[in-house]
Amino acid sequence: MPALFRLIAGLAMVLIACGVAIAKPVTLAVAEAKVVHDPAPGQVALSLKLTAQGKQAFATFTTANVGKTIDLSIGGSVVMSPRLVEPILGGQIMISGTFAKGELRRLAERISSGGAKVTVDVKAK
Repeated sequence: MPALFRLIAGLAMVLIACGVAIAKPVTLAVAEAKVVHDPAPGQVALSLKLTAQGKQAFATFTTANVGKTIDLSIGGSVVMSPRLVEPILGGQIMISGTFAKGELRRLAERISSGGAKVTVDVKAK
């Protein structure tokens, strides 16, 4: 058994050294979720303001994953999959796009009530 452990530990170190480490999903702590007007005419967006802890977790996650596509999920459903071109350090996330009428408002209510987790993960290839 010790030999197997050493083999697994050695393989993990090689993968990490080669940049193939597996990222873990991060759950973000949200201080405020609300629907706001999007600059696009007639559109709305979901604004998520992260807590200090959520801001730090998101900044760390985005810094480590620049150049990758990530999945942002709310309540277990992917709502957007942007490609990170730079770290996001400000603790504010805007979600816009094609959503059913009232869907963003329902998501904001679920997040605010604690009924839906907001997570980010590196998109599986």
